[in-house]
Amino acid sequence: MTPPAYTLDRHVLIPDLDEAPDLYPQARRMDLKGKAFATTWSIALYADTATEGLDVRCQAVLDRIDKEMSPYRIDSDLTRFNLAPAGTFVNLPDSLRTVVGHALEIAALSAGAFDPALLSAVELWGFGARVVAEGLPEASDVSALRGQKHGWCDLVVQGGGMVKPAEVRLDLCAIAKGFAVDELMRLLQVEPGVRAALVEIGGELKGWGVQPDGLPWWVEIEAPEAAKEPRTVAALCGWAVATSGERVRSFVHEGQVHSHTIDSVTQSPTRSDIVSVTVFDPQCWRADALATALMVMGEERAIEFTRQHEIPCLLWVRAETLHNGLRAVRSPRLEGWL
Repeated sequence: MTPPAYTLDRHVLIPDLDEAPDLYPQARRMDLKGKAFATTWSIALYADTATEGLDVRCQAVLDRIDKEMSPYRIDSDLTRFNLAPAGTFVNLPDSLRTVVGHALEIAALSAGAFDPALLSAVELWGFGARVVAEGLPEASDVSALRGQKHGWCDLVVQGGGMVKPAEVRLDLCAIAKGFAVDELMRLLQVEPGVRAALVEIGGELKGWGVQPDGLPWWVEIEAPEAAKEPRTVAALCGWAVATSGERVRSFVHEGQVHSHTIDSVTQSPTRSDIVSVTVFDPQCWRADALATALMVMGEERAIEFTRQHEIPCLLWVRAETLHNGLRAVRSPRLEGWL
C-alpha cells in the first residue's frame, strides 16, 4: 500500500468511478492482519465507531473458505468432492457452489484458458499437496493426462451440489483467494461504523470508499523484478486488482522456467510469452481468474480478449530485443486510465 509521493517516475492509474464516494472526516484508521491460505492478509479501514472483535470475524470467514475450498486439506469439502466416486451426487456448501459457478463462467468465457479441473496436472508438476520427485514428470504421465476426459465442461452445479464426473479433480486456487477478498469486503461493508476499507490477501487487493482527506487507496502494482519501466500505482475505489505470474510459484529446470500456471491443452506449465498479468475488476474473484486465463493465452490472444471484453489489464511480455528482456503492454481500457 504505497502512496505515490512522486508521480514523475510513476504511471498513475485512475479507474472509472460511477459516483463520488462519501467523505467521513471524523473516521479513525484501524489496521487488522492475520494468516490464511499459506499467506498473509491485511485490512486498513476507517470507522467512526468501535469495531470490537472484527479481526476475529474476518479470520473466521477465511478459515471457513479454507475448510471448504483448499485442495491441500484432506478434510476440505473440495477434497471430499475430488475423492467421490464417479457419478456420485456430492452436497456442497453454498460458497463452494458459488465459486465453482464463477469458475465455470470464466472457463466458458476464456474458451478453457482458465480451467478449474486441473488438479491432477498441478500435482504431477509438483505444485500441489503431493510430494513428487525433483525434475520433470515422465513424458508418458503427461501424455496420459492429455488423453483423459477431465475437463470443466462436464461440471454442472445443480441444487445443493454437483455430480462428480469421472477423472475430474478440481483446483480452485486461481479464484478462491480473490473470492475471499470479496467476502471480507462484504463483511466490512455491513459492519456498523466502517466507512472505507482496503482488503489485501497475498497481494490481491480491493478498495472501497476513500480516506478521510478524500484521497483514494493508492496501491503499487506488482511487476517482475527485471522490469525497468516506472512503477505503476492505482487508485482503488470500488475496484479490485489481482496479479498472476511466474514469480508467484515456479521452478527452473535446465534453464527453463516452469510456471505453476497450467495449460489445459498440454497439461503442462504454460509456454506463454507473458511473464506477469495484472487485471482490474470490481470483483476480485473475476480479476483473479482472468489473470490466470490471460497468462495461458499469450500476448496476441490476450490483448484481443481484453479489447473484446473491455478488461483493464497490464501485461509484462518477454522481449529479447530490449535490454531488460521485458516490455509492458496495456489493454485499451487500461490506457484510458492513465
